[in-house]
Amino acid sequence: MNKLKIHFLNTIWSDAILVEANNHFAMIDTASPFYYPMIKDHLIKYNVNQLDFIFLTHFHVDHYGNIKNIVNDFKVNRVYLKHYHGLDGTTSSGYASNEEYIENEFKNFSAILDACKKNNTEVIYIDDIKTNEFIIDFEGILFDVFNYNNLLYELYSDENSDYYNQKRFNENFNSCGLFTRINNHSIFFGGDITCSSAPIKEVYMLSYKMIEEIYKKYNISYIDIYKSCHHGGGGTNTLELCSLIKARYAIITNTSRWLDNWPTFENLKNSYKDVVILPTDHQKYIFEITDKISYTVIPEESLFITLKKD
Repeated sequence: MNKLKIHFLNTIWSDAILVEANNHFAMIDTASPFYYPMIKDHLIKYNVNQLDFIFLTHFHVDHYGNIKNIVNDFKVNRVYLKHYHGLDGTTSSGYASNEEYIENEFKNFSAILDACKKNNTEVIYIDDIKTNEFIIDFEGILFDVFNYNNLLYELYSDENSDYYNQKRFNENFNSCGLFTRINNHSIFFGGDITCSSAPIKEVYMLSYKMIEEIYKKYNISYIDIYKSCHHGGGGTNTLELCSLIKARYAIITNTSRWLDNWPTFENLKNSYKDVVILPTDHQKYIFEITDKISYTVIPEESLFITLKKD
């Protein structure tokens, strides 16, 4: 029987997830830079000397922020990411992009590549993969990657697209989702994949279409463990999406006081009344998946929680 542990670290508007199997470790996203002392302490506490890989869901600083730090301080075998082309229509904070922002993102991307080169960490560009599916084998546990093409670049460079040579979208539309199935338990890491209702077929309800594809491929009808898309905010957890997911456990890398503009909690509860909703503002969670699902709560207030909402 396979056994998987998932550490959801106590980040807000930011993702850092450690996965563990057979004393091997890997990370999905690495959070914003100011979280690094907490992340480093957590890795040391759990005797993480080496990471099989870091998987970057998309190029926003609240997800790539500590790749360079981790690669410099720990042995990392591989980093999975997409090429960055500077096509941001808006920033990671949701504001209109500008050349200064894009120039800074190019510098950050180059710094990650330089750190990987210096530390002999292999870089794998997932948008170069030309197969019908992309699956990462982590100690016999298969992580199925969705949306691994570079949607922003495709829309920008396609002369037949309505958005040819236009910087209209942001990197959230480039976000990957990861799915794994272990001992009949379904786990979905939503990154920042969007549920936009904009009438643009290429980006319309990407997360909803992704879950539909997963259900068809794996012949399932709900998700046991759901790492909420886009930290529970931004209109991502629509009632349509939540009703499709029917999450048993929903981990939201955020706090309720930052989500009062969106009915995230209400939609999740209306979709499955017994859902366990776990925000990461005052605690970390370590899930253990064997023939059953259990989790441990580690009280530890997020560094972000002390910031004023305004």
